[in-house]
Amino acid sequence: MKTHKQKRDPLGLSWIGAGMIFLCNPLINIIDILPDFIGLLMIMHGLSKAAEVTDHLGDARDGFAKLAVVSAAQTCIVFTLPFNSGSYIMLMAFTFSVLSAIFFLPAVSHLFAGFSYAALRTGATAPGAVPSRGALRGKNKKYSSVTALQVLTYIAFFARAAGSVLPLIPTIFVSHYVGQGGVDWAEYINILYGLSCIVVFAVCLPWLLRFRRYIKGICADQTLTNTLWQKYTDEILPNKGYLTAKRMRTILILSAIACGLCFCIYFDYVNMLPGILSASFLIVIFAYLKQDYKKFALWGIILSVLTGAVSILHEALLIHYTGGLNNYTPDSFALGVKHASVLYPRIMIACAAEAIFTIAAYAVLLYLLHQMMDAHIIAYTGQFYRTEDQSALEITRIRKGLRQRMLFTEAIGGIALLLNGAYASLAPWFPAIWILGGLFVALFTYGMYTVYSFMNENLYARILRNY
Repeated sequence: MKTHKQKRDPLGLSWIGAGMIFLCNPLINIIDILPDFIGLLMIMHGLSKAAEVTDHLGDARDGFAKLAVVSAAQTCIVFTLPFNSGSYIMLMAFTFSVLSAIFFLPAVSHLFAGFSYAALRTGATAPGAVPSRGALRGKNKKYSSVTALQVLTYIAFFARAAGSVLPLIPTIFVSHYVGQGGVDWAEYINILYGLSCIVVFAVCLPWLLRFRRYIKGICADQTLTNTLWQKYTDEILPNKGYLTAKRMRTILILSAIACGLCFCIYFDYVNMLPGILSASFLIVIFAYLKQDYKKFALWGIILSVLTGAVSILHEALLIHYTGGLNNYTPDSFALGVKHASVLYPRIMIACAAEAIFTIAAYAVLLYLLHQMMDAHIIAYTGQFYRTEDQSALEITRIRKGLRQRMLFTEAIGGIALLLNGAYASLAPWFPAIWILGGLFVALFTYGMYTVYSFMNENLYARILRNY
């Protein structure tokens, strides 16, 4: 039975306005207090149904998906900033600003174009104007231009990007001359960032309020939402194989990324890719799987959260053990510093706990993926063949191929995660263990990619082409 909220917004478009909240906070170089990729995942969720029946919205969803990958990579790079110079930080800030622009601008353009096109097809009026707060309540019915909102969206993006880069520019100028003291521009960075935050908030907050009213107006237009929902239920929902194929391809791609983020690369014995990154992707994957395996997926989410929490504790202990972020020495890990006799056992316990939770989370993930894909092979392979004999032979072949690839992935993944877990115990005597662990993580990622490639070629791509 649908709730009142679901009836008003059957497509879930309100998630778009909620996700945009994560895109309006200022950036300090590439440090994002509200991670963009969380908001982008919310936007993609809000577009998931409407994108299936409107091409422009489908292009917008794909653009936001690419931007989410860039944002996730940016979050990973943040952990390398304490160990690099100001020029490196500026390079990263500029690089990610450009990459974000490449995907954000066309995605937003397709978003507005998609709603405008849907309005023309359905006779709706909401996407043609931005309602005031009073208009949403049926009182003061004032409206403003959607074109102005689109321009303001671009201005807000560039203000945010400029605010992350411009305060760093003075640090690259050399001001040391013979006989004269140098100017330490680093003293002014905090002031410049303070000014940039004021400007960003002054531009982004009005934009966010107007954009949310725009989305709320669309959600309230039942002519638009009911027509799109009816088309979705008539054309998309009956073909369950189509939705299954698209969802599983996304899950397998995210799984391959999560496997790659298991790689532990250490700088002075502090991990630059902590387990919280892989755990974040696992949480998203289990959220997808919750629809089919509610109980197991819930356990996967719990294990992933525990992995992330213990990972943060593990990294904090390592930083404390090596003397802090600003006091690294190459031999500090092996020789120890203050309170080493107390800290080192805690580090080993935290590392072992992280390894146990990580292995358990990936074991649940691989089990669910295998069960789900095996069920899909049985359910959908037969639709491509006229005779039962041909169908049975193909089902047997695909199931065998999947089983072989999953066994390889499970075995290699277990070794990779065990090596990562053994780092704290073996590093003083075998510092290069992270290289061996990285090799097995690469094989683990490759194994998951072969699973995706095999299933996509033999089943999911065929379902989508058939549709």
